[in-house]
Amino acid sequence: MDPSHEYVRLSRTGPCACGSTHGDDEECLPEKPANADDALAGAMAQGMLHGLFPERGLRRAFVKTLGRAGALAALTALTPLTQLAAVAQERSKGVPEKKRLAVGFLPITCATPLIYAEQLGLFPREGLELSLQKIAGIALIRDKMVNGELDISQQVMPVALAMSAGIGGAPIPARVMTVLNQNGNSLVLAMKHKDNRDPKNWKGFRFAVPFEQSHQMLQLRHYLASAGLDADRDVSYRVVPPSEYVSNLRVGNIDGFFGGEPGGQRAVYEGAGFIHLVSSEIWPEHPCCSVTATEAWIKAHPNSFMAAYRAIIAASLHVSEPANRTGMAKILAQPQYLNQPETVVDQVLTGRYADGLGNVKTLPRRIDFQPFPHYSSAVWLLTQMRRWNMIKEDLDYKGLARQVMLATDAKRLIEERGGRAPEIGFRKETILGKSFDSDRPAEYLKSMGRA
Repeated sequence: MDPSHEYVRLSRTGPCACGSTHGDDEECLPEKPANADDALAGAMAQGMLHGLFPERGLRRAFVKTLGRAGALAALTALTPLTQLAAVAQERSKGVPEKKRLAVGFLPITCATPLIYAEQLGLFPREGLELSLQKIAGIALIRDKMVNGELDISQQVMPVALAMSAGIGGAPIPARVMTVLNQNGNSLVLAMKHKDNRDPKNWKGFRFAVPFEQSHQMLQLRHYLASAGLDADRDVSYRVVPPSEYVSNLRVGNIDGFFGGEPGGQRAVYEGAGFIHLVSSEIWPEHPCCSVTATEAWIKAHPNSFMAAYRAIIAASLHVSEPANRTGMAKILAQPQYLNQPETVVDQVLTGRYADGLGNVKTLPRRIDFQPFPHYSSAVWLLTQMRRWNMIKEDLDYKGLARQVMLATDAKRLIEERGGRAPEIGFRKETILGKSFDSDRPAEYLKSMGRA
């Protein structure tokens, strides 16, 4: 007799519904299982039936009274059977649909968590293979994600918002899994402007930014407007890949750039420019890059998505600890990653850096790697896109922030791995010393002259 079944005599002959052939008047409790999960649940139910009714006559009466389906339902409703079945089912469902994932990164320090996910072997621990691909620019890495060449990718934070809002085309819903880093950017000027530090005098300047809908563009515009310039007409902007900031500055194509490190520190290293300010002087703890996936990809690969999510959270928590940064610059500086002098990367990570004007400054959190995606940062970036007519009509800023920023999932995964995650909500941000209430975006836009 098959030990996985407990038989009940119900005067049946022939093959059982489970697929086995039993005695001429025997029948097992479950119907033929549709899958491994049902088979496991049925086996556990049979075991509980045997434990509750040791006598075959009692088992037969129980099943005959309730019917096979009713008996099975009654047994599977008991604890801990349902919990065990749920665990077994979850484990079965957790198998990644796609095991080899193409993940894109930009060669800037923002990518540190993705690089360390590879270094620490965190994707294989989740049953995945990581194909980490270096991509030169933001438009290209976005397009590769949209057309399916990349499964998940690094993006400057507003890209997922812009895609979901339909800026430049039809909406493509995207999700921010984590924020890769906070701060970690510089506003750099050419050395010829070392005695022209007042932005009021920057009419006619040409600035490089990495992307039109980037936090760099939005922060730069806000900074210039706060100084009294017309950010649309008094200056011009060029979209330049991060690897080309310094060369464009050196040959005079631009007067300055606002971009991710180590671009600013490399400009100082080569004597091509100086750091006018670091981005945290405009917006302390601002998000820079994110890990993003399209909603369509997530729905098609939910288990692969969650496995990758766990690996990226683990990597972020690792690199966020200052004690783990020893030797980090040497790894990041390698050709396959940032391809930069180690001393340049080290100055960004440690926050002890030369500014190009003869000063050595210390800023321990010049760059940080806290993965939690705040709604408030998304709301401010959206209001700025509306302010500068990148978004043509008012929208539900808070609703879109909730949709795009996966705060609930991130909080759960951070806490599961022993990290501390902030409360979920619409907090206040401080930008250029002024408070921004993300719970009242419409009021903020009115104060900016935008109804």
